[in-house]
Amino acid sequence: HFYKRCHLRQLRSERMVADDRLVLVSQAEFEEESLEDDDQPCQESLSHHQPPQGLLYLASLVAALGGVLFGYDVGVIAGARSLLAKDMNLTCQEEELVVSLMPLGAVSASLVSGWLLNTLGRKYSIQLTALMFTMGALVMGMADSLIVLLVGRFLVGFCVSLSAMSECIYIAEIARATHRGRLITLNELGITLGFLLAFIVNYIFMTVDSGWRYMFGLSGVVAAVQCVCMAFLPQTPHFLVIRGKEEQAGMVVKKMHGVGGMAAKREVAKIRTTHEKEKETSCTFLFSSVDNMRSRLVVGLGLVVAQQVTGQPNILYYATDIAQSVGFCGDLLSASATVLLGMVKVVATVLAMLLVDRVGRRTLLLSGVGLMVASLMCLTVSATYQEQSAGFVQHQVCVEYTLELINSTSTSTCPTTSLPSSIRYLSFTALVTYITAYSFSFGPITWVLLAELFPLNTKTQAMSLGQAVNWTVNVLVSVTFLDVVRIFTLPAVFSFYFLMSIISLLFIYFYVPETKNLTLEEISSSLKQPRTCAHKTLSPMPVVNTIYRNTNIFVPLQHMENTEGAMIT
Repeated sequence: HFYKRCHLRQLRSERMVADDRLVLVSQAEFEEESLEDDDQPCQESLSHHQPPQGLLYLASLVAALGGVLFGYDVGVIAGARSLLAKDMNLTCQEEELVVSLMPLGAVSASLVSGWLLNTLGRKYSIQLTALMFTMGALVMGMADSLIVLLVGRFLVGFCVSLSAMSECIYIAEIARATHRGRLITLNELGITLGFLLAFIVNYIFMTVDSGWRYMFGLSGVVAAVQCVCMAFLPQTPHFLVIRGKEEQAGMVVKKMHGVGGMAAKREVAKIRTTHEKEKETSCTFLFSSVDNMRSRLVVGLGLVVAQQVTGQPNILYYATDIAQSVGFCGDLLSASATVLLGMVKVVATVLAMLLVDRVGRRTLLLSGVGLMVASLMCLTVSATYQEQSAGFVQHQVCVEYTLELINSTSTSTCPTTSLPSSIRYLSFTALVTYITAYSFSFGPITWVLLAELFPLNTKTQAMSLGQAVNWTVNVLVSVTFLDVVRIFTLPAVFSFYFLMSIISLLFIYFYVPETKNLTLEEISSSLKQPRTCAHKTLSPMPVVNTIYRNTNIFVPLQHMENTEGAMIT
């Protein structure tokens, strides 16, 4: 016993690496030599086989409430816009301004979000976002003029962008490598639940006088709940290490991952080592060839642009009107159709959450975008058939404060046509398939990869740049939708989305690497390496292989090596 105690003291004094080696000794001996806050060796070893503790899931769920706010404020405009236009007598350009001002606010947030995340930290950034969400909801709900309403929409847009970044980074930095993809996908699940909640609220208040006030104002309740709950949660260990608070970081790792003190210290040491190796950088460093940063940026921004130019924002902003164009006529009936679309998004996102850490990021992206290509081809064919056989397509143009169907006299009834019902069923089925495919591919996986591809010291700059590009493209796509449909017709718009989906599929196949089951430090280290051989998908980035870990940390004493490399006998 004396020999073993001396040997343990020697190992600690010389700070030998003991990642997967612990000696099974008695509790009395361990308490004599270990720190007071260290757990028993048996307890620490079993933590490698246990799933993440409840606090980790709770923190991820609270952070994901920001996703609910994101989805709600994006989806609620689909139903509130027509009521708002009638009450305020808005012109077509004013309607488009109401829709597009939220993404404009998101673009502005991306310019300062990196500074906020590095200064306040991930936790306080989320709380700030929740407070501003509450303010924006109150401003929009009590707006008595278009100017006040636009201020509220801009404020909410600012929060949407900051929320998306802070929550994804927060979850990524508290999660285990084996569960990180699933937990980050909780944010996307929150977004889809937000859409579903918005569509349900739209349906409930569609026939209520000034119902748009209730639609806008209800999001403030969720924001207030998130702000209060975040007050009881810790900062991420990565941010605490950056601030030099390693002891607090170790405590957070112990609580979040349910591990002992020694394992927590090793995890903090890995974070510190990675942070020390990475120099403080500016945004321009992302465009350099150092550490393969330019290739990483190409992948991240490529995915961000691809998810916008394939038509996703218009499907969400104009969901009610698109439902009318495929046969769900009348405000109430089309609103009920959007509820179905919201349910489909939730189911598909749950599927992605269950599969992202099993089948991988690339597999979900390739399968999802492939389905998007097929569904957009069906939408293009059906729209072209309508145009050729009936002489027009049931698409929307802005007429007198609302969107009405071409060649129809009222939005409450469907226009009389000779088109077979199978065409409408095909169109709606393709629309559901498109939303399903997007919700388990581009929707969650884009932000999972953005949170994984970049090293700690450039993560906030990369996420800020990604959000700026994301919302800039979103503004361009959404603000021009009505005019583009009117000028080029709906088949031409669907054809463009179809072409962009094919290009996106090729981009993913040739450029996007797989990162499942790796820690953030392992991903960063692997992606720094220059490309020495071709990836099996011809990716310009090095392949990121899953590293095998031996989870058995009980090593017999006679197999423990001493400092000179000799075996202890």
